[in-house]
Amino acid sequence: MFTRRNYAINVIRKWIFISCLVFYFFHSTTIFAAISVSGLTSQEVYADSVSFTINSEAGYSYSASINDTPVDIDSQITISEPEYYELTILRTELATNIEDSLLIQFIVRSSERLDTEWGLPKFTPLPMIDSASDEFTGSEIKIVTPATFPAGLEIPVIAWVSNSTTGERTGVNGTITSAEYASFPIPLLRGVGSVFLPGAIGNQTIHYNGTVKTESVNKDIHIEPSTSWQEVSGSIASDTIWSANSRVKITDTLTIEPDITLTIGPGSVIIVAPEVSINVEGHIVTNGSDIAPIVFTAENRNEPWGGFMFESSSCSGNMNGTIFTASGADQDWFNTYKSGDFTHKKQQCLFYLSNGSNLYLTKCYMVDNYGQLGHGQSSYLSMTDCLVQKFITCGQYNAGGVSFDNCALIEFPGDREKFADADNDVIYLNGGPHTFTDCLMGWTLDDGIDAGEGETGEVIINNCWFESCIHEATAWSCGSGQYRYATMNNTVVTNCGQAIECGYNSPFITARNVFCTANVVGARFGDNYERAYSGGLSVADSLLLFNHRDIWSRCWNDWQEHVSRTDIENNYISKVDNSYPNNTLWAPANNPAQLDKLRSFMSTAAGNVGVGIAVNNSVLPLLEDKTEYNIPVRLSTFTDSNVSVDYTVNSNNDIITSSTLLYIPGESVKYVSFSVGDTSSIRNIRISLSNPVNAELANYQLIYEKPYELSENLVSEGDILEYFKGSTAPPSNWNETDLTDSWLTGPAPIGYDTDSNNGNQACIATYLDDMKGSYYSVYTRCPFWLDDPERVKTLTLTVRWDDGYIAYINGVEVSSHYPPSTVAYNQPAGTNNHETHCYTIPDEIDLTPYTGLLEPGLNVLAIQVHNTTKDSSDMFLSPELYCTIIPIAGDSEPDGDIDVADLSAITGTWLSMDGDSRYDKIFDISKDKDGIINMLDIEIFAQNWLAGIEIIPE
Repeated sequence: MFTRRNYAINVIRKWIFISCLVFYFFHSTTIFAAISVSGLTSQEVYADSVSFTINSEAGYSYSASINDTPVDIDSQITISEPEYYELTILRTELATNIEDSLLIQFIVRSSERLDTEWGLPKFTPLPMIDSASDEFTGSEIKIVTPATFPAGLEIPVIAWVSNSTTGERTGVNGTITSAEYASFPIPLLRGVGSVFLPGAIGNQTIHYNGTVKTESVNKDIHIEPSTSWQEVSGSIASDTIWSANSRVKITDTLTIEPDITLTIGPGSVIIVAPEVSINVEGHIVTNGSDIAPIVFTAENRNEPWGGFMFESSSCSGNMNGTIFTASGADQDWFNTYKSGDFTHKKQQCLFYLSNGSNLYLTKCYMVDNYGQLGHGQSSYLSMTDCLVQKFITCGQYNAGGVSFDNCALIEFPGDREKFADADNDVIYLNGGPHTFTDCLMGWTLDDGIDAGEGETGEVIINNCWFESCIHEATAWSCGSGQYRYATMNNTVVTNCGQAIECGYNSPFITARNVFCTANVVGARFGDNYERAYSGGLSVADSLLLFNHRDIWSRCWNDWQEHVSRTDIENNYISKVDNSYPNNTLWAPANNPAQLDKLRSFMSTAAGNVGVGIAVNNSVLPLLEDKTEYNIPVRLSTFTDSNVSVDYTVNSNNDIITSSTLLYIPGESVKYVSFSVGDTSSIRNIRISLSNPVNAELANYQLIYEKPYELSENLVSEGDILEYFKGSTAPPSNWNETDLTDSWLTGPAPIGYDTDSNNGNQACIATYLDDMKGSYYSVYTRCPFWLDDPERVKTLTLTVRWDDGYIAYINGVEVSSHYPPSTVAYNQPAGTNNHETHCYTIPDEIDLTPYTGLLEPGLNVLAIQVHNTTKDSSDMFLSPELYCTIIPIAGDSEPDGDIDVADLSAITGTWLSMDGDSRYDKIFDISKDKDGIINMLDIEIFAQNWLAGIEIIPE
């Protein structure tokens, strides 16, 4: 029975119980204060760096480590390398020996890479190393180029290296050179490449005699004395044949009507006018061959044409032996014409497919185009023995299916392009089924195969090779409520960010007999974002070797390893992983049977492979603040042999260190690591390779040296610029040095942004709050001064802009991106697809060819920037201009002055006390340039020295 008395008794009993419990707790247990860390929060992502301190407390001993490396207590710790980190702190109470601990998980990310690489080291694929001569044994080079070609047009040359017995592509690297065209080499990426020779004068036969290592091939191209062109446009309303060696100019939109077939004969050349496209409502057939390819091109490859349109189930293309170049004119094509399509990129494509259309390509070569290879909407693309090189991307294919067999898909957009978070995938897939067999894919700024948001589908990969994808070789994800199924068999993934990624939502990935090596991650469940992860990853019978992490399953939705979503066992791995115990350590020296497994992945059976320093330039600037070096030394390919190479590091001709790099079978990258102290007295550092075993030297030397030049910032961010609002036309001489009008002034960056999420308001120094809705353009002038333009060696413009601009130096145009079609103050920019923010990496434009425009004294960098619409939400411009200058003769450091240090250096060199050949060159300053330091050189030096002496009054 409920009564007030019973209720009160129960309350009193509870309070007595709680009081006793509290008394017992405080008298029987030591109460620890929390371990204190200042400046660091668990499960936090920090941009670029984080600094923190582990704070000690009296009465305790401490130990701490970050990723198993001990760190100090009560000292500031700064972490600046992008990576996933675990800070582990162990504390022991001295009086009781009772221990407690703290785990803090955190990520440092690179702001340059935005949010694309959470938890991963910053990765850029290593350059390729030339193959050894042995790797070419048994191979042959196929050169595809027109047998007969019109005068003046750039000539496409395709190279393909294959096994002379089996016909399979040989995965060799190197450079095909021709004495006749020394300035136009063909770099080979795993056996394929291309180049364009300059247009030739008519009525002659030119010779391309290509050589690489022990292989050579000769090709003759007849240049026509004159060419008669058939001009076409409009509709093709009856079955039509363009016979062999036709010469056709498509001058305006061409439509092949329904049920009509256009057939093109071998050796034909088709020029397509700028921005013009071909609508295939019926059928198109091209009957080219490797001996007599058909060529679709532009009269001027700097003025691209459009592409092909296939938009119904009753239309098709069957194209053979055809070269396509210079397509993709419209950089905002999808926004204008196909805004309803699901696509990651807006650029026009060479082949647009929709509504069940079909396209079959055999021995076709699509090289150096401006947009995407293709786009599919419930349509079908089949490619066999094809090369796709230097596009923005191969495109996105929604539903329908693609089937690629023995194709090479490389360079999106190029081998040495700078990183940009711009979805430059090799290919993006939805739906399916899609299949890839015997394909080479890579050299891309994003993923190899990206199967992300969208419909349920299946992708099958057999016997493929992925290389040099800056992010994932295969990125598997899917839309919410959808499923993705992917199977990978007999495939190699190397030199990529992550080899196999089972990402967000519900992808189910099966990998069997794959080799993932020299990647950041071999097999990964999860990705680099905060998502939901309910798929599954199964990897077996594979080699996961020499990756930064062979296996990883940590996800950022909860920062935990999702081992239960994986089945990764019966593989060979290169390091112990306690989360995945059912795998075997790689030890081929103890188990020769492992070598048989490795050999099944080798693209050559060479006795020797190439070995070299994996950098793009053999001479690099020596930076005074750089004291730690890790120089990658890479093999041209993995091998079943033990490889070794000696290295020596010299500084100022003194040996810093020397040793030997040893590569066990399957290993392909090692590092030469060393430190230098005070760099002020160091003139150069030289890293040299020698004595290769089971290898042939490729890039065997790297030199860091203090450049004999001076850098000068001519225009810097924050400098005051003059500007004119484009509500009316500016003066006609607005971009020249003699402008007398008084303009508004303010610091750069200049612009406006009405979207607070972009974060631009804080960095825009000159804010144009009246531009939105009022005017398209702004004109800016950045004056700068030069004493002696003749000494300018290089000139570089860096610029961040939104949406289009034209830049001038002293009134002459030197650079533009997406300018108005008609250059006027009241005209829009050429695209609305170029977004720039405060954190965007600026474009870098080499203006060295324009140094002749510079004048002694006053110069001006002038830039007009345009929006695509008056109602645009933002506009942004931030230019910088800098140059390198040849020092005054005798300035040995150089530091811009002839001083006592230079006098000491030239005296020592003259008297042969220094013996530094670098100074011999610097001080041989007289016009005779005889390589000898003599009295004439001393006299000129003295004149320069005396001219620069400053008398300081007492």
